[in-house]
Amino acid sequence: MIVTTAPTGDIGHQVVENVLAGGEPVRVIARDPSALPAHILERVEIVPGSHRDINVVHKAFAGADTVFWLLPPDPHAKTVEAAYVDFTRPACDAIRSQGVKRVVDITALGRGTPVMSLGRSRWTT
Repeated sequence: MIVTTAPTGDIGHQVVENVLAGGEPVRVIARDPSALPAHILERVEIVPGSHRDINVVHKAFAGADTVFWLLPPDPHAKTVEAAYVDFTRPACDAIRSQGVKRVVDITALGRGTPVMSLGRSRWTT
């Protein structure tokens, strides 16, 4: 089982399409499952909710051997490090406790993400 996060986003939907094309079973975490195209809905297992939620992540990772983890931007985070660590902490816990063997981790942090420069916070554009 391969779990994919952000399945309706620019990157995540491509990952889901490619994994399904390879014939692997896919489980997705989706805040709004109705946003998934019909041809995807009928072929994936859905765990509704946010991958920021530790309970959702634990449920989604149960029985999975591989996870595609996409970290979304967080324009409200105080620092890039805080955005990354705070959002990813639930996944790290679930990866260990659920015995996930492989993780592909990417981030969409960038535009709209706070950047610390010379002791002052500024926003990327």
